[in-house]
Amino acid sequence: MRSEVVLAGQQRILDLLAAGAQLPDSLNAIARFSEQAFPSMLASVLVYDSVHDVLRRGGSCSLPESFVEAVDGLRPGPQMGSCGTAAFCRTRIVSEDIAADPVWVSFREFAAGYRIVSAWSTPVLDPQGELLGVFGMYYQERRMPSPAELDLVDHLVHLAAIAIGRARLDATLERRSATDDLTGLGNRVRMQSVAEHLSEDPVNDGVDHAVAIVDLDHFHLHNLTLGHSGADALLVEAATRLNRSAHGAVLRARLGGDQFVVVLSENGIGAQRTIEGVLSAIADPVELSGVSVGLSASAGLAAWRPRERPLDDALFEAVEALAEAKRLGRARCVSFGDTARTQLAGERQVARVLSRALADGGVEPHLQPIVRLADGAIVGFEVLARLVDGSVPPGVFVPVAEENGLIHELGQQVLAFASRVVASQREQLGAIRLSVNVSIHQLLALDAAARLVAVVERHGVAPGSIDLEVTESYWLDADTPARDALHQLREAGFGLVLDDFGTGYASLSHLQHLPFERIKVDRSFVEQLGTDRGRALCEVALAMAKACGLSVTAEGVARPREAELLGAMGYVTGQGFLWSPALPLVDALALLPG
Repeated sequence: MRSEVVLAGQQRILDLLAAGAQLPDSLNAIARFSEQAFPSMLASVLVYDSVHDVLRRGGSCSLPESFVEAVDGLRPGPQMGSCGTAAFCRTRIVSEDIAADPVWVSFREFAAGYRIVSAWSTPVLDPQGELLGVFGMYYQERRMPSPAELDLVDHLVHLAAIAIGRARLDATLERRSATDDLTGLGNRVRMQSVAEHLSEDPVNDGVDHAVAIVDLDHFHLHNLTLGHSGADALLVEAATRLNRSAHGAVLRARLGGDQFVVVLSENGIGAQRTIEGVLSAIADPVELSGVSVGLSASAGLAAWRPRERPLDDALFEAVEALAEAKRLGRARCVSFGDTARTQLAGERQVARVLSRALADGGVEPHLQPIVRLADGAIVGFEVLARLVDGSVPPGVFVPVAEENGLIHELGQQVLAFASRVVASQREQLGAIRLSVNVSIHQLLALDAAARLVAVVERHGVAPGSIDLEVTESYWLDADTPARDALHQLREAGFGLVLDDFGTGYASLSHLQHLPFERIKVDRSFVEQLGTDRGRALCEVALAMAKACGLSVTAEGVARPREAELLGAMGYVTGQGFLWSPALPLVDALALLPG
């Protein structure tokens, strides 16, 4: 064959590769060109699958389809025909007479069925000698290659190596582009690719899938506690557990931050159980640098039929269901439905109402008295946020404020109100102290203490005139900015009160190591005073506080008998509807003598 013809054929193949042709097209072109160069030859290019250690169909021209299908999945090994043996030995195998060659002992009848008499097979290797595939040449006559023919075969094998190597590089780059660098899970690119595949596959007609959004609870606080490297290690561990426990998932990907998406090829109870299993796996304590870190996750689940609507629709519903799971207390999976839709729409409305109220002066705090049990005298007031129009109760808008970042402005407005009351009513209040709730989210903010001090000083009030009530939380016990903020606030003069004592995390640790002066025993303890268990809980809480030198207030006192029992135990102060609900400023001040 003339050298210029060979060069022309080689150039056509190189042009295909430069144009980014798909691997099968490039390998088919190589097979076609080789059959033109060797008119009586039948060509085959097999591609090595290193994951499964088999040879896969790559390219061919005149070989029957049944032959190509039969050799797809051929495992390299001795006596596995010339291609299988060449792949195994990493060297060229020339079988002049298949009927007599031992490498064909298991495939002689197969070759005879296609009247193949001779075969030459050359391994396709990368520059490092790693197997990429095998170039096979089959003849229906007995013959051996000439040196010139072998030289041309080597040219063809080189072209196949370029094609397969380029395809592998492209696949690696595509895989990397679709893989989250930190966790090794898929990313948004992978998610869109899977969605397109599922939506285009007719087998999914009318088939229910499920889409879950899995979100790690309070992860931004872990970032503050552990630092970025520790938080990243926590993310990797969570992703590993999700990957291991999301059985039957067609997609496991990280959306970004601490959010993951799982697509399941089932819906209903089965999908719910699978995602609950994921949450359970994530919830096991994580050991980081010798410290056990508690972790939990919430999930929203939505049904999806890939052939009927886009993935984005299901993702939107899953996000809404996730918000419902967060609202219900986290560490749970909620399926999207009419109830979730209605509730979450209500929460968005609450956020809008609260935002407008904060901007337009629509927040008017009320005061609830704290009284001395012995004689009912008022010794303090708790300042509680209320909306002027009363459209949304605090039990609804406060959690929404925390979820939507409005708690910072809400907390500052309530503290400013308390400061104004102290400044304007010094004579009437006398020794009566006002207390204001401070959210853990406020304490975790940058310069939290300085911000709160600035609010009261702006109104000419000393911090020592006001108590700050903080609900106990894991984030107080951990090494977080909240701990530093508490110490700074105490140094500035604020009185510190541990609120809702007994309902949170590590209560005794809070009493021993944080600068609280008073605790408020949660109303759930007081409500059980009629039982032996309830009385025991109240007695233990009082004993713990006294042992740490702290004063105690009982919250939620609603009946005279409860006040009597608490006084008999040694409680000095109480708060609750027995004396008064939270009242507007004028009405609250009217409760004071004189």
